[in-house]
Amino acid sequence: MIRAMFLEFPDDEQAWELRDQYMFGTEYLVAPITEYGARERSVYLPKGKWEAMDGSGVINSNGETVNAAAPLDYMLVYRYLGA
Repeated sequence: MIRAMFLEFPDDEQAWELRDQYMFGTEYLVAPITEYGARERSVYLPKGKWEAMDGSGVINSNGETVNAAAPLDYMLVYRYLGA
């Protein structure tokens, strides 16, 4: 089920403001490219461990925004591994 970020992270003020990324179920964060021609975008990762599904590794976030490359053949998806 597609869920707004604040439903999974209700105590994170930034999650309440996000309009262009969402959770797919309870563990996958999806950040679609919405700007024509864009090959990167900023992605907000709430506090916790996140695994980039492109195989680039695990990110330990303290509730921060990362700049992610977004080639045409890849959709930005991160798996939440917990706090």
